[in-house]
Amino acid sequence: MTSAVPNMASEVLVSSTTRPEPRCVGYLCLTESQIIGFFVFDIVIAVVILIGNTLVILSVARTPSLRSQNNIFLASLAVVDFLLATICIPLDIVVGLGFKPDVSPWACLTLSAVIGTMVFLTILHITVVAFDRFLAITSPFTYQQTMTNGRVACFIAGIWLITLVLSSTAFAWNNVHEFYYTACDLLYIQGKGYRIMIVVLIMFVPLTLMSYWYFRIYRVARSHRRRIAALERVLETKAFARAKYATTLKKDLKAAVTLMLVFGLFIIGWLPASFMTIIDVIVPDVRLDEIYIYELICFKIAFSNSAINPMIYAARSMDFRRAFARQLGLVFRCACWTKLTSKRPDSRVTDINREVSATTLSSTIRLN
Repeated sequence: MTSAVPNMASEVLVSSTTRPEPRCVGYLCLTESQIIGFFVFDIVIAVVILIGNTLVILSVARTPSLRSQNNIFLASLAVVDFLLATICIPLDIVVGLGFKPDVSPWACLTLSAVIGTMVFLTILHITVVAFDRFLAITSPFTYQQTMTNGRVACFIAGIWLITLVLSSTAFAWNNVHEFYYTACDLLYIQGKGYRIMIVVLIMFVPLTLMSYWYFRIYRVARSHRRRIAALERVLETKAFARAKYATTLKKDLKAAVTLMLVFGLFIIGWLPASFMTIIDVIVPDVRLDEIYIYELICFKIAFSNSAINPMIYAARSMDFRRAFARQLGLVFRCACWTKLTSKRPDSRVTDINREVSATTLSSTIRLN
């Protein structure tokens, strides 16, 4: 019996020493392996976001053929994603992973509002981009007169204004009095009512609008089949006009499909984070310390959405691929960029226009 007691004690000692001890800041507890895993993920995602969105910004700025109204919106979205990588992710690492434990409640709320600002800007940009494609497809003959560069600037300024108003509301509608110096939870320091309002205004209203716009785009694209015969009769002696309309329509439809992919990935990335934002409203008895790791996971998935958009542009557009290669070639001198950056005779015409013949009008708007 006496020999068994030391053995049992040693086993307990070994098991207690091998079990990872979580590091806690208030109720926010993470093990060392979880902290390392989240830290590495954040760094990788931040680097990918910075590289991809820098390429988008430089490509649109330096390539005349990419300076369309739609691409200006995409470049503005890329600027926001760039800021998300340089502001939100570092704050999430320092505060969310507990590297800065002694954050005052108001400082925590300020950091939360800054992150919220970047998130709101991203979502509203995607919404405006969808509206731009909706106008381009449903009103192709008046789009250029409607969506002028001045109105593009007004839309972007409006996005920033709405975002700043919503973000500032957090300072009057929060849970600062409940947190003190024990923890800085960048999400739940915001008041329940504020979070409900944000999820409705910034997630579900844009989601509903984008769903409607893309459904209308699909309906309009289908209706073009029935208009082909009449259109060809009207334009049968105007081959150039017919070709121009066909190629423009093809370009707009392809851009719409590209943005549908962005929209779909946006839903996949942000719906879990939206649910997590109001989970304490849906499940009143939930313990914030038990769901904290899921809060981190959901928002890291949402942040990674900003890394995917440039990949979609490159995969869907030869012009973007060439522009990306041209920017990379300025930094990494290599003959391998030659093929990607080589142009055909008319360098100002997009690759979509080059691929479409003036005699294939009907095939350009066929959904299949």
